[in-house]
Amino acid sequence: MKDRVIFFLYLASLLVFTSIHDEILLLCALIVLFLFSGDSLVYLLKRTLKSIVAFTSVVSVSYLAAGFFQAVEYDFLILFNIRVFLLTYMTFFVFERINIFKALSFSKRLSWLVALSFSQINIYRRSFLEFWMGLMSRQPVLSYANWLKSVKSVTLFFMNKTLYSSRDISAGMKSRGFFDD
Repeated sequence: MKDRVIFFLYLASLLVFTSIHDEILLLCALIVLFLFSGDSLVYLLKRTLKSIVAFTSVVSVSYLAAGFFQAVEYDFLILFNIRVFLLTYMTFFVFERINIFKALSFSKRLSWLVALSFSQINIYRRSFLEFWMGLMSRQPVLSYANWLKSVKSVTLFFMNKTLYSSRDISAGMKSRGFFDD
């Protein structure tokens, strides 16, 4: 029950924080989250930064580059980056503390979807690690050209795996009555 309450508070917080357009309020909410984080603060900070640095860098640089052609609102860019950081940090904070299976146990369909998602994540994670270990065992010193070849191969593998497994998953869900209203 506790997991479900925290999960729904998290969903409500997502709505609230996406509707707030004041940087100070968002920073205050972030500070409150930092205070509640306790010992996991550094871990969550690292995880959040690793997750958003590529995305926010590309968006921020693109937005600043657009400034060559039109006026740029720096306040918007600051608000955007604070909001992305806050929402990502909050997501990691909440999902470190709840069991998503318990939080969604009120709905049979949501439980099926979460179980299916987790099984797919684990299958893909294992496949990726096997590719990585195979590459490292064959190429201890990785050149850029070999890295590009491996990325191409892995991408093609995962795209094919996704296409073929999606048909099987859809058929399995249909046979279990998932799509019946």
